[in-house]
Amino acid sequence: MNLLERSIEIIEANQSKHGSYIASPNFSQYGYCWFRDGSFVAHAMEKAGRKESSTRFIRWGLNVLKRYRDSLQKATAGNVTLDNFLPTRYTMEGFYSEDNWTNAQSDGYGTFLWVAAQRPELLDQSDCEICDMTARYLERVWKVPCYDVWEESPNMVHTSTLLSIAAGLKAIEGIINRKTGWRDIMDFILKELTSDGRLKKSNTADEVDSSLIWASYPYGLLDGDSLLMKKTARAVMSELYFDGGLKRYKKDTYYGGGSWVLLSAYLAGHLKSNSERDISEEIEAWIERKADLNGFLPEQVPENLLEERMYAPWVEKWGEIASPLLWSHAAYIDMLLQ
Repeated sequence: MNLLERSIEIIEANQSKHGSYIASPNFSQYGYCWFRDGSFVAHAMEKAGRKESSTRFIRWGLNVLKRYRDSLQKATAGNVTLDNFLPTRYTMEGFYSEDNWTNAQSDGYGTFLWVAAQRPELLDQSDCEICDMTARYLERVWKVPCYDVWEESPNMVHTSTLLSIAAGLKAIEGIINRKTGWRDIMDFILKELTSDGRLKKSNTADEVDSSLIWASYPYGLLDGDSLLMKKTARAVMSELYFDGGLKRYKKDTYYGGGSWVLLSAYLAGHLKSNSERDISEEIEAWIERKADLNGFLPEQVPENLLEERMYAPWVEKWGEIASPLLWSHAAYIDMLLQ
């Protein structure tokens, strides 16, 4: 089986007629489209030459933002609290999901601007206006503690969230024809979100998180060969890398704290870009071994569990680990086409 071709097929098969990508078609909680996941998927499909797919997602996202223009304006104008954050996930049709999900997250909107800016030829004046409004929203909310990429810890300012926002604001400047606040965000990260010469998980957690790799790859905000990124990658690998697979963070208990395909793939992309091919090839082989007979890649692999006693309770609560996870397939594509 050619897993690259199969990954593209799986993503295309799970893109709705509206342009949205379902997070996972076989998992009870993931029957929605996240701006974060979808943007990473669209980025991978763009790299794979599937421009029609990425175009449809970008158009879906722009239409969602226009639909909720009033919410953007309200969040930008008043006092920003978690209650008036825009939600992180939407129905496949592009509407708010009326549930109790931990919706107060801002990173996905940064990631969306990052991917939309890769296709400037798609954007008309109204699109540029809504991108500018979204950028102003992000410039307003970035200092507000919120849930992180893992939808946890709402009382912290998370480095990975700020990286996503900075990447989006930096990328969109040429589209909206103004300077944005991405430099201020990066200054804040460098001054407030480092420890021992490396990036740290949040303003109150000195530990590392594998999402910190995104500063270098795929966002390109920091030089992968810089001392800061070298120390960050070294700490991530020392604490979270096990036999080809990468954990999220040391205290992870979700499904026991397994090894995540997408995080492993982005680490491999970072290593390849810095000519460290031995470990990147080990990761690539590990990912390919984890595809099932259908070619499905899971969200995580339950091996070398950090908290084994927590695996069974999560299975009982939500069922088996999500598979396929479109973001896992997207990260694999991104890694191969780096």
